[in-house]
Amino acid sequence: MADSMSAGGAGDLLADSVPVDDFVTWTEWALARVGFRPSNCLALVDVCRDELMADFDEQVSEVWGRPFDIGSLAGLVFLGRTGLQAALSHVPGEDGRHRFAAFCFPHVGIDDDGTIGRVQRRGMSRASAACGALAAFRAELSEPRGEATLDVDDVEQSLLRMRLGALVPDGQVPSLLDLTELARQAAVSDVHRFVDLARGHEPVDVAYISGIVVHLPEGIDHVAAVQAEVVIDGVVIRLPH
Repeated sequence: MADSMSAGGAGDLLADSVPVDDFVTWTEWALARVGFRPSNCLALVDVCRDELMADFDEQVSEVWGRPFDIGSLAGLVFLGRTGLQAALSHVPGEDGRHRFAAFCFPHVGIDDDGTIGRVQRRGMSRASAACGALAAFRAELSEPRGEATLDVDDVEQSLLRMRLGALVPDGQVPSLLDLTELARQAAVSDVHRFVDLARGHEPVDVAYISGIVVHLPEGIDHVAAVQAEVVIDGVVIRLPH
C-alpha cells in the first residue's frame, strides 16, 4: 500500500532535504555551538533494523563515534528505562555533565516514478517496501481492529501496533508518509520519557535530532524534515536547520 504522489508531492518531501553526509557534518557544527562534542557525549542512534539504514548509522559513527543502539522496527524506541540507564553509564563525564546526542530517524523510499514507500534493493528484480514494518501496519488499518496485544513471536511489530495504533483514530488509514512522521514523533517522545526516567539526580543534557531518511533511486540517501533541539538544565534550545 504505497503512496503514489505527484512530482510536486515528492518534491515537497525533498524540498529541504540534504545528503546524509552534509547533514551529519551540520550536526557536528551545530552541536559544538552548545557544548556537545564527540569527545564529551554519547550518540544514541534510533533507526529501523533495515539494512538500508546501515550507511546512515556508519556516517553518524564516523563523526560521533560508535553509538548506543536504541532503535527497532520502523525506528521506534522500546529499550525503556533500563536501556537508557545502561547508556547513561557509558556517557563521558569529563566536566561533570553527561551528554547524549539522540538521532531518531525512521525511513521511507521513493522510486523512479515518485512512489512513496518503494525502493529498489540490491539484487532484487523489483522494488520492495520501505519502511516494510510501517507498510504492513498500514495495511492492517484497513481491516477491523481487534485489541492490540503483545505477540511473543513477533515482539517488535506487535509493540509497533500498540504504540502507533493508539495514535491513529479508528477508521482512518494515514498515508505511509504520515505514518513515518508519526513514528518520528513517537520515537522522540519516548526517548524524552526514558531519559527522564533514567537520569535520577544526575545532570543529563540531551540533543534531540530527528527527521526522515529518504532512500532515492540509484542508492542515494537524503535526510528530510529535520528537527533539532537541545535540552540543558531543562532549558530548550532550538537549532535551526
